[in-house]
Amino acid sequence: MESRKEASMQPSIATQKPAPDLVYDLRRGGSCSDGFYDDVSRFSNRLLAEIELHAGQALRGYSEYAQSCLKEAPRSQGEYAIELLTLGMALKLYAGAARSTPRWAVRGARELFMLRSRRKPIKPLADLLRAWITRLFLMPNIGRTTLGQYSIERLPTLIEWLQATGEFEQECMRLANWVGFLRSLPPAEAEQWIQTSAHLFAWFERNADIALGAYTPGVSGFLTGEYAARGCREDQIFCARKPVEYQLNMVAAEIVNHGLRAEFEGKRRRIVLVPACLRGPHETFCRARISGDDIQCAACSLGCAVNRITGLMRSHGAKAYLVPHSAGFSRWLERWQREPDTAVTAVACILNILPGGYEMRARGIASQCIPLDYPGCKKHWRAEGIATGLNEDRLVQLVQLVQTAAVLKP
Repeated sequence: MESRKEASMQPSIATQKPAPDLVYDLRRGGSCSDGFYDDVSRFSNRLLAEIELHAGQALRGYSEYAQSCLKEAPRSQGEYAIELLTLGMALKLYAGAARSTPRWAVRGARELFMLRSRRKPIKPLADLLRAWITRLFLMPNIGRTTLGQYSIERLPTLIEWLQATGEFEQECMRLANWVGFLRSLPPAEAEQWIQTSAHLFAWFERNADIALGAYTPGVSGFLTGEYAARGCREDQIFCARKPVEYQLNMVAAEIVNHGLRAEFEGKRRRIVLVPACLRGPHETFCRARISGDDIQCAACSLGCAVNRITGLMRSHGAKAYLVPHSAGFSRWLERWQREPDTAVTAVACILNILPGGYEMRARGIASQCIPLDYPGCKKHWRAEGIATGLNEDRLVQLVQLVQTAAVLKP
């Protein structure tokens, strides 16, 4: 039990009000994000119809290639559509940087990223060197215009640049598979689909801002304010994302979740992974129980969102675990990968939602993702940090899907 002194120092639930200058806000400044889920569902349907109209043949061709050559299990058409749109995003936003950045800088940053993942003792030094290489050579080239037609010969260079940033690991794996598919086509057809992906992203950029721009009002202010005042940091490309990239992750989460829903509902056991940023100021007094990789709430603070969500999940037969940071997400997933009758729901920031969903898909984990309603961690978004939040009713609905399926399962 917490001491009276600690309890008095902790903020009450009533004081946990979101700040007005949020980078994104799925509640549009209100108290609930239900409207967001309605809007993103409608726009996702429009997007899929547009992609089917202009690239349905490519999606079906890639589906056959993935199953026959890559030995992948069948996936939804929507998942393939998001991958093609991701290629268009990479071409529009980063192809110019990939062509302009010195090769040695790209390869150096890429090697340092792999080194920091393999050897933890040198991670701080590797991150410092990566930060400076990124600051001096990768960042200045972002936004440069790519002249002429996009070509398949330049795609490996683009993927290598994305890998060097350390921020697109899961996306790069899927783009590399698309390159393999495009190389299997006649050159003219391959070029056609590359151009189509760029055109589709241009359509998305125009229309997503109309449909979802109200949920990303703070991105520009963050980039010109808090972000611009920072020094050289390892997360500078991650935090420099444009509004359209937030919007792409919003739509991707909706579409990928839909594609994974049937498998998710067929599992009996329910696990919920929540980010540590939900604790906000309560982190100072957190006494979470640690057992190996497992971190579970100890109910040490009544006002903590993690405490409330843990109890809520327990009442619906699910277990909740804390994940300190997205960098440790892979380690937590290894356990659930070995337990095939487990359904995992992961809560994450919008920019981490698609990579996390991709990784769970690649590991064969039946999963769903829920984005935080707004970000607030001091590692990336705010110097002081604030408690984040999510649509808890939607979380309960997902858990109940598995619960209902488990009851009906023979």
